[in-house]
Amino acid sequence: MKSYLQEEAKHQEMEDKAAAMAVIRRQKMLECEKENIEKMPFMDIRSETKRFRQDVFKRRHRARVMEKQNSTVASN
Repeated sequence: MKSYLQEEAKHQEMEDKAAAMAVIRRQKMLECEKENIEKMPFMDIRSETKRFRQDVFKRRHRARVMEKQNSTVASN
């Protein structure tokens, strides 16, 4: 059991590192995209950036809807 927990902890640590690297990579991409847009305002943004913005919007929208539903249920 102890070895399983140690193995699980190592696996979780690797996932955390991978997630952190993905965040850093995405942050660099967005900074580069921002600089390019500042240099050339009429250029189109990359499809990867569009997809990321859409995902963020959807997550925020869902969170707002869930919050609204929870507050409605709590008040009833």
